[in-house]
Order: sequence, then C-alpha cells, then structure tokens
Amino acid sequence: MDEVIDVRFKELLLAKKASDAKSVLMLKEEYFQFIFELKEACSAKLKTGRQYYILSRYEIFQCGDVEKLICKRAKLTEEPIYFVNLDAMYGIIKRAHISTGHGGRDKVVKFLSRYANITRESIELFKSLCIECQKKHATTKGVVVRLILSKDFGSRGQVDLIDMQSMTKAPHKWIMVAGSLS
Repeated sequence: MDEVIDVRFKELLLAKKASDAKSVLMLKEEYFQFIFELKEACSAKLKTGRQYYILSRYEIFQCGDVEKLICKRAKLTEEPIYFVNLDAMYGIIKRAHISTGHGGRDKVVKFLSRYANITRESIELFKSLCIECQKKHATTKGVVVRLILSKDFGSRGQVDLIDMQSMTKAPHKWIMVAGSLS
C-alpha cells in the first residue's frame, strides 16, 4: 500500500515540476548531474558564468562514501542544508510526518528546515495522501448544527451526539443525549 502512495506522490510531483519552469524539485538524474557539474567547476581553470554561479551557491558534502548536494555555507561549522531528489523525498517527508505525530504542514516544515528544496506544496501533497490523516479528518467532517424553529409547544426535540471514537478505552463510540424542548 505504501508503494502505491509513493508512486502516486512521485507522479503528482512530476506533474508539478513539469508545469512550473522555476520548480526547485530535482529528478535523481538532475541531482547527480548537478554534483558532476559542481565537481567540474571546482577543477576548471577557466570558469564559465554558470560555473561561478554554481560555486557561489552550492557545495558537495561528503558523508562516508556518499556525496550530497548542499547550500553553500559561510563557515564550515554551520549546519548543512541538504538538497533532495524526488526519489528520496517521499521517505524523508514520511519520516518527518510520522515523527511529528502526523503533524500538520507547519510542524513538518519546521522539522524539515534542514532541507532546501522540500516545499510546502510537497508536504501538503503528502498529507493529502496520508491514510491516517484522512481517517482522522473523516470523523470530524459532516457535523452540521441547524436550528429548528417551531411555534407549537412541545413539538420539537433535540438530540446531541458525543463522539467518543478518539477515546480508545471507551466502550461506546457515540453517546446520544435526547431531550424535548418547549
């Protein structure tokens, strides 16, 4: 089931990337091409304008055998801000979303502040596909309170429902309170 959601998430992000020319989302191939261009720019003696631009904005962070693309840091002691490719994005957002207790967009954005190209839209997209979040919001939708006005005495009554589904130890899921109104 998780793989189906992952595939759907990637399809929707690819559609978003295709529709937006200034998208910060990177395919896996683009991510590694960028790292290759950055290495090439470092070793070039005569640099092009693009190479100067790349060197001023990005750097490669070595994590063991893995090379990661990060934002250029003013000091080496600063915490790196990572770039992520589309293939890794689902897993990163999923871990953050679960770590925040299926938190909302703002909690997940704060949790993922060390990633440069994970956008609010991609987090909202993930939330819209999260089954647990859909179940949580399905119980609260549809509650409508409408007043019933009448002129006759004793011709109307009131029924209130108390939702106990969030109480895991409660023996009943709903409590109904009924009464007559004058």
